[in-house]
Amino acid sequence: MLDPHGRPVKGLRISLTERCNLRCDYCHREGSDTGAGVEMTPKEVGTIVRVGTGFGVRAVKLTGGEPLVRKDISDVVAAIRAVEGIRDISMTTNGVLLAAKATGLAAAGLDRVNVSLDTLDPALYREMTGVGTLDDVLEGLDAAIEHLSPVKLNFVLTNRNAHELDRLMDYARDSGAILQVIELVDTNLPCDAYGGAKFSAAPLEERLSREADMIIRRSLHARTKYKLSGGLTVEVVRSMHNSTFCANCSRLRLTANGHLKPCLMRKDNLFDILTPLRTDDIDACRKAFERAIVAREPYFR
Repeated sequence: MLDPHGRPVKGLRISLTERCNLRCDYCHREGSDTGAGVEMTPKEVGTIVRVGTGFGVRAVKLTGGEPLVRKDISDVVAAIRAVEGIRDISMTTNGVLLAAKATGLAAAGLDRVNVSLDTLDPALYREMTGVGTLDDVLEGLDAAIEHLSPVKLNFVLTNRNAHELDRLMDYARDSGAILQVIELVDTNLPCDAYGGAKFSAAPLEERLSREADMIIRRSLHARTKYKLSGGLTVEVVRSMHNSTFCANCSRLRLTANGHLKPCLMRKDNLFDILTPLRTDDIDACRKAFERAIVAREPYFR
């Protein structure tokens, strides 16, 4: 099913919880400010994904909060893996709990992970996240590289960590991970970091364009991948504040309390799918998907 602007929905980004074990000051909470304590069960997540495949969903991204704080996270992955038609299951995690869970997640059917890593400096990590757990993250990355490759390192570029780009590039090259550099996103939610912390990725892209052996443009959000010497791949995700980003969006979001969210940047057009699901009204669940797709509007023209 295409939205009114001719865009298909190929992916579903699912927030499994609003709980998190870090306190990153730039966190945009997946565009949510509800503070809701409701969470979907593994069976409910699997059923919603199954309904979504009828509208074109083939890939699922699990997020939070921090998805690994859920003790049943492997059950959630297994429930999605059991859905016919799902080709890819990935997860975005801060990596703190990953070392102990990577093997189980792989066995349950998780294909790959994105691990947040904004610095290799323990003091700066503590400053940016509010917790001094960098060693745990690095241990989790080792486990992920062994069991859940390809691994992406999500590096949110700010004025506090821009000086570490070369160090992160060397780490990614040595470990075999992909480095994903992300410009700080302003989702219009209260956040002290959205002012002075913004840092443009344009100079980095100019440098990568000169140094890359190959440049690939992905259709998803028109992202650019740079293949460099030594097997390093750097992918740059520029700010979504442009029409190209919206034109290439093929995702719906599902909030932790069971509402379909057509756009990260908006909070006024959510569609409740969990309530009808809990009354076994699958037709109403399908209708929720249909309404959410029809409501998809490019935030930036």
